[in-house]
Amino acid sequence: MIRHPLFQRGNIYLSGGMQFAENLGAGWRENTSEKLRSLGYFPLDICALDRAYAVKNGELLYQSTDITRAVSVATELQAKSNIRKHFIRADLDLIEYDSDGVVVFYDEGARRGAGTISECQHAFNRDIPIFLISEYEDWTDEVPGWLQALATRSFTDWNSLYDYLAELPERILIKDRYGNRHAEQQYLCSLCGTAFLKNKHQFVSKVSPLYCSPCVDLITKTWEKLEDRYEFFVDMIEHQALEEMTKQRMLDL
Repeated sequence: MIRHPLFQRGNIYLSGGMQFAENLGAGWRENTSEKLRSLGYFPLDICALDRAYAVKNGELLYQSTDITRAVSVATELQAKSNIRKHFIRADLDLIEYDSDGVVVFYDEGARRGAGTISECQHAFNRDIPIFLISEYEDWTDEVPGWLQALATRSFTDWNSLYDYLAELPERILIKDRYGNRHAEQQYLCSLCGTAFLKNKHQFVSKVSPLYCSPCVDLITKTWEKLEDRYEFFVDMIEHQALEEMTKQRMLDL
């Protein structure tokens, strides 16, 4: 895990559109990086890192900032190979191994690409908090419900995001020795993003997902009213397969 000694509140990866974004999405990442640093967080700006890589090693795939034109690649397979290794793998590894949280900016550039939601799914699967911001007015029609469900907390403007991050307890995004996001007696709820107080003893084993008391009550009231959807699918498919096998055997007699 990368640890910058001057920014000890945690590393935050900046996820958002690149391929279809203006200037690869560098503008909002630069502004957000500056603000995160002022709050004590260390930003992982993939645009800045890519520029530094290109200066030292040359362009990986594209000869211009318009990454829709794979002009330096001889074949589609070579392009696919480069994207898998140097873009998909490298970006996801940076999230998995070096990020304590992800700020994702969902705009038209992110909507047109695939990487942003893929990065968020990867972070979610590894219990890394996701802070979603979008300036769309109609979240119901413009921001995918799947992405909203992945997010630990959602924001409609940048100031609200910065205020939230500023108010979080110091180092709560950083996992403790047991694998929980914990600062003194407070833990981070993975459903609502609230820093909640745990009385008496701290957790001495990994708890995932980790919920505050109100969210536990909410889940109890909502999840237990309906049967598990995945289990229903499996039962239905197995039942259908058994019926079809029985019919086939009858026909074979």
